[in-house]
Amino acid sequence: MDRRPSNRGAVRWNWIHGGGTDLAWYIGSAVFGWLYIALVLLFGRGLDNPMSDPFYELELGGFTLGLTLGLVVVASWAFLIDAPHVWATLARTWLDPDEWASRRGTLLASIALFALGPAAVFGPYLLGMVVPLAPTTMALGSSVFFVFFRLWAYYHVVRQHWGFLVLYKRRNNDWDDVLENRVDSWFFNAALYLPLLVFATAPWYAQTGMPALGLQTPVLGTYSIAAVAHPLMVVAYPATILAFVWFQAHQYRHGRPRNGPKLLLLLSIVALHFAVFVHPLLALFVVPIVTVGHNLQYHRLVWSYGRNKYFRGSETIFRYARVAFHSVPVYLGLGLVFTFVCYQGPWVELARRELAHALDAWVFQGVGMLAGVVSPESSGVGARVAATLFLGWAMQHYYLDSKIWRVRRDPSVEENIY
Repeated sequence: MDRRPSNRGAVRWNWIHGGGTDLAWYIGSAVFGWLYIALVLLFGRGLDNPMSDPFYELELGGFTLGLTLGLVVVASWAFLIDAPHVWATLARTWLDPDEWASRRGTLLASIALFALGPAAVFGPYLLGMVVPLAPTTMALGSSVFFVFFRLWAYYHVVRQHWGFLVLYKRRNNDWDDVLENRVDSWFFNAALYLPLLVFATAPWYAQTGMPALGLQTPVLGTYSIAAVAHPLMVVAYPATILAFVWFQAHQYRHGRPRNGPKLLLLLSIVALHFAVFVHPLLALFVVPIVTVGHNLQYHRLVWSYGRNKYFRGSETIFRYARVAFHSVPVYLGLGLVFTFVCYQGPWVELARRELAHALDAWVFQGVGMLAGVVSPESSGVGARVAATLFLGWAMQHYYLDSKIWRVRRDPSVEENIY
């Protein structure tokens, strides 16, 4: 199959792997986000707690299993798709001798991210040993960390989408067009971040259970930042869409070929991100909805890279990486093993609870007492430390992922993707 880009036609259709593969994995993967949306809207309405209240009871051999959206949407995504995609990064880096040769410092530095969350949680307690702090202040480190983590997670998803957009720009020869690049960059960031701002300033933001950001607090009379910003964001978003559509039509009318795969990719992700951030019920499930397509994109990209690089190269040098990418069942199986042993699942949950209990006992017998905390019930710091510790896997993934896919700086990346 000839993979050389074609520059002919009013609309160029040069793909990364091929039309069928790209449409199924890189563009069509957003369909799974829409499937989750359909499930949430169909079964979540009318439930007091849409995450945990059963919407259907399934009879299995005399046992009754209550199906909840937390199980059908969140758990299916977390266990089967998301956690294994974190393993994909480890297989692509920690099992690759070339990565150790060129990025040893980066790989070792990524381990420090496991300490970031616990440090944020413990920070106020340690400070309270020196400076008297109110008990409510002790939880500030946790709140700041979890907001930071969620924003980094969303930024990570957005940047991967941008990476695919850039690949399509390179394949369809509009990467060197300064005006096209500027418009693409402005539209892409506005179309994906404006819905987040609409969400954060929405009157129903507090209903989502997300941390309070203070945007709804009156600062001038009865006016808050959210009350002023929300209408502006609601107007700015459709204006951005219309401006981009006008630009595409203008360029097309003046004989400048359009980038078909790029536009399809934008259509698939922009609509999804808008839908999930403007509905209070959908916002409860924002993470799996906007992330599932990203996960599937990533699995396909890493699989292609691993098969191309490790099976073209030396069997001796890449012997461990070859095991991970030997076949689809092996690749997926190892991802599930990682999930249940290190990241999610009953064993990990047990370890997290035991760690939380031990930390609570230590904090409130030592550091907590010196910091002025009276009882464990007032904080539950151990549970927060344990939770943030295991989030280190995700942050390590975000960090490494930002380093290993730089096509312009590392020609071998582009060479092994196609």
